[in-house]
Amino acid sequence: MILIAKENDKVDESEPKDKSLYVKVSDEIRGLIDKYKGQGSTISDLVKNAVKCFDEFNSISPEILAIIEKYKEKEEPKFVFIERAIKYFGEQKSLDRDLWVRARDEMKMCLIGKTTFNQLIHAAEMPEDARERAYHKNVAFDLILWYTGKPLKSLTVEEIINTIAKMWVVANYFYAIDVHEENDEYHMLFKHRQNRRFSEYWLGYFTTLFRSEDLAFKCSVEGMTFEESISIIVKVGYKK
Repeated sequence: MILIAKENDKVDESEPKDKSLYVKVSDEIRGLIDKYKGQGSTISDLVKNAVKCFDEFNSISPEILAIIEKYKEKEEPKFVFIERAIKYFGEQKSLDRDLWVRARDEMKMCLIGKTTFNQLIHAAEMPEDARERAYHKNVAFDLILWYTGKPLKSLTVEEIINTIAKMWVVANYFYAIDVHEENDEYHMLFKHRQNRRFSEYWLGYFTTLFRSEDLAFKCSVEGMTFEESISIIVKVGYKK
């Protein structure tokens, strides 16, 4: 059992393990003890469960702790963040999001919007090299604005590139997009499992996007297409 001791009382660590422990607790902890004692728990059970919980929490891997620190609010207690994370996980499971992940990985399905779908239907009726209409009916900005929640003119090239690297993989157009930055130059390597025509389409698509007059900066774009990858270099010239 645990007894509330006087302030100067100390625990001798060499004492036998079956001897009672004496600790001093704050009024706050005393109140919590009384709260759960009133619900039928004994002090012994409370201490046992608290120590086990403390041990389990401190056994979380450094990788997971780093994720918690990265995503929790600045002053948010860890247990509050974990509670939010579990709630979010439950909500996503109830929406069958795992089915989308499986369909993407196993069936190689893409997430496609209405406008893009209509463009593909139109393109299917046109010669193979007729892609200009799709380039200029580019819906990338709609997705970028949705993801960032910012006005287009306030977005930096880095924010736009990072959004593309995130969302075009989520949509499964590409299985990976690598981004390397050096000064005001960005190298983007798009990886897919389609063909060279697919590469050529997306090179034209993103070239049109980064040269758009709607952006707050001027860019030059260089690109090369391959059977299963696209290499694009975006150089930021100046802010308009």
